[in-house]
Amino acid sequence: MTAVVQKCQRCLRDVPADARFCPLCGARVAGDPRPLRRRRDNEKLAGVCAGLADYFDLDVTLMRVLFAVAAFVTGIVPGVILYVVLALLIPAS
Repeated sequence: MTAVVQKCQRCLRDVPADARFCPLCGARVAGDPRPLRRRRDNEKLAGVCAGLADYFDLDVTLMRVLFAVAAFVTGIVPGVILYVVLALLIPAS
């Protein structure tokens, strides 16, 4: 049986010691909150997708595919504008 270390800040349920996320509500419980940063070490253009993937604990390739699909579905121009705005607003690591 795993020891209970803390309570989830969102749902106030007990969280197992080895959990990074609350098993009931999905809130992040392990470690300090991470800042959103562009990752220059794994960048293709400006590191926006790499930074978003790191922030949301996703694979960087999956994040790039999701961003490309979202840009294609909404029209290319809004996706490009969003990427440029995020590249300007998110600080580099």
